[in-house]
Amino acid sequence: MTKKESNTFFKGALILAVSNILIKIIGAVFKIPLTRIVGDYAMGLYNTAYTYYTILLTIATAGLPIAISKMISESRALGKYSLAKRIFRMALLTCAALGLFGTVVMLLAPSVLGKFFPAAYGVLFNNPDTIESLWALAPAVLFISVAAAFRGYFQGHNDMLPTALSQLTEALCRLFVGLALAYLFIKIGLAQKFIAAGAIFGITFGTLLSALLLFGIFLYRKKKAGNELDALQDDRSGKTIFNNLMSIAVPVTIGALVINLTNFIDTIMIPSRLLSIGEYTRDRVTELYGIYTSYAVSMFNLVPNVLISINASITPVVAAAYAREDKKELHSTLTSAIRLVIIISAPAAVGISVLSQPILSLLFGVGESANIAAGALSILSFGSLFLCISSLASTILQSLGKASIPVYNMLIGAGLKLLANFFLIAIPGVELLGAAIGTVICYAVIAILNLAYLAKFIGFKPSLSTYLRPLIATVVMGAIAFFVCNLISGIFISIVVSIGTAAIGYGVVLIAIGGITREDVKLLPKGEKIANLLRLK
Repeated sequence: MTKKESNTFFKGALILAVSNILIKIIGAVFKIPLTRIVGDYAMGLYNTAYTYYTILLTIATAGLPIAISKMISESRALGKYSLAKRIFRMALLTCAALGLFGTVVMLLAPSVLGKFFPAAYGVLFNNPDTIESLWALAPAVLFISVAAAFRGYFQGHNDMLPTALSQLTEALCRLFVGLALAYLFIKIGLAQKFIAAGAIFGITFGTLLSALLLFGIFLYRKKKAGNELDALQDDRSGKTIFNNLMSIAVPVTIGALVINLTNFIDTIMIPSRLLSIGEYTRDRVTELYGIYTSYAVSMFNLVPNVLISINASITPVVAAAYAREDKKELHSTLTSAIRLVIIISAPAAVGISVLSQPILSLLFGVGESANIAAGALSILSFGSLFLCISSLASTILQSLGKASIPVYNMLIGAGLKLLANFFLIAIPGVELLGAAIGTVICYAVIAILNLAYLAKFIGFKPSLSTYLRPLIATVVMGAIAFFVCNLISGIFISIVVSIGTAAIGYGVVLIAIGGITREDVKLLPKGEKIANLLRLK
């Protein structure tokens, strides 16, 4: 990777990483008080509607932004600027059509989808209390689909700032609008189903503002930019452009649907398998589902949601390098990205696992719900490491034109999760832990298979130190966090001191054993100064 290209990649990754960190902070500010205020049952309704939304959202937006980014980046790298514009126009129309379709389906979901699931396996889907939340969220599918087209356009220009700004807009609206409506509906004494709908409407309002913001930036940039002259002519038809978009987008979308399938599996199987034990009512399994998704899964998604910025940044860089057949740059980019993912995600996963009980007690209050979720989170957090690696490897394969490979691997992982959920959740005493174990197995298998195919396809084999040295430092960090937390009384103080000492210990060990080098740090903005400060060789 050239210095200019590496700076572009890491600048884009840094912008989206900072944005995603802020978004997660805003999300925590929203979801923590919301969960405390509305209770586990309303959160069960909220998360059920959100599962519908993510499935339809994935169909409309998962593959197209990547396809847009890849095709525009490749076209611009070859000097085909007019083609890049035509690609965007076709993509915008496609996204809008799919978004409208998704909105209509979501409005009809309560009367249609529930019929596909018998009562035993559709406990939440057959609950009439979810209807209001589904209707409040339905327009968001259209709005976010349009926003996704603009995000793909900007990312294809290696410009991650508009995406970051639009995501922050969504998060802030979710916070202020969603929390305000939920609080208002509680104060006037509405039923829990309306409170859940009010909370989830913040997402709809946020996606509308996000789409408008991106459209405004697009118009401003278009007016400001001059005409770019084509170095090469490419007169491919609109039908050909559409087919090219779909050839990339469809496999990516299927792969993303498989990831969402794991959440869908939990939505169906956690309540149904808990009911099979014979000790719980429908309302109680809805509460337990709310506990698992609002407490444990929210923390599980923390690190992957932050690191997904690397995926968005790496797509145009990999696509351009592959189009130029620059194998050296390609391998350098992949090694840097995977190393960065492991250095961040491994200690975060172990730290969340070790401190799951005090973290959840601090955020959601000491009580039965936090205790139930802590056990699941202590297992589930390890899955976030494998999810980060598998997600990055999937994005790389998609950028290399091998989008079907991650799909097959994800189907294998989802199948294993399905089996694990079926057998483990129904065991008294295991219950929610079974869902967590199934998720870890799922993403571990996907990560291994994706990396194995990268080695086979392009001969990409990172050195053992890329994985081993950060993991050694992570083990030391986990031990420090565990012992420090148990030595100090007081939840808040113990967490702060544990995280602080563990982070210092991790950094010292990582540098001491050569887990991070001067060359790695130099790829970051101000990397030379940071490397000198840390005295890296």
